[in-house]
Amino acid sequence: MASVSDTRYKQRAVIEFLAAEKESVENIHKRLCAVYGSCAFHRSTVGHWVQRVKASESEEMDLHDRPWSGRPATATSPDMLQRANDIIHVDRRITSRQLAVKLSVSNGSAMAIIDALGYSKVCTRWVPRSLTTDHRHQRKAICSELLECFDAEWEAFLSRIVTGDEPWAHHYEPETKRQSMEWHHPQSPRKKKFKTTPSARKLMITVFWDIDGVILVDVMARDETINSDA
Repeated sequence: MASVSDTRYKQRAVIEFLAAEKESVENIHKRLCAVYGSCAFHRSTVGHWVQRVKASESEEMDLHDRPWSGRPATATSPDMLQRANDIIHVDRRITSRQLAVKLSVSNGSAMAIIDALGYSKVCTRWVPRSLTTDHRHQRKAICSELLECFDAEWEAFLSRIVTGDEPWAHHYEPETKRQSMEWHHPQSPRKKKFKTTPSARKLMITVFWDIDGVILVDVMARDETINSDA
């Protein structure tokens, strides 16, 4: 992708060429907009460069940007990038504002440094549970044993497998205010919905199934147990 300075240089070259062909400022501006879109020069800028071309017909024009005086850009210098990289390695959760304070730069410069280093902040990925090395070895051994049995017996082995799971579920799902909306006439009384309702108790549902379907569903709530055979 061309930089801003490259785009400006190309447009100035086009203006110089079209002005030499006696093209009007209006037509030059339209042709620049057709090619460069939102990056095209403003009409007044085009008129200014056309005047410069006409004034220097016998001389060669310099189409490059003139050097600007002032403080040079030092935010993304190699030393600053190295300092920022060391700080981020120490604290991966540091914010851009905290990094800007440590580097004594603006927040925008800190963001430019982070982009130059190629960093992007991501959230930690949730996983069901943390497994130890022993747990991983046990799971690998069990899976290898099951695969060996399947290779020896095929479908007969699958028919003997019973799988179980124990998910948690609420005793009931509280109805939200939006879910309770009803059609009423202007004269109809409005129903009341209490903010304080009995808490939705948790139930532990144990389900066992095999190749043919569900075998057993067991629901546990506090001290009572409800069994239902499939």
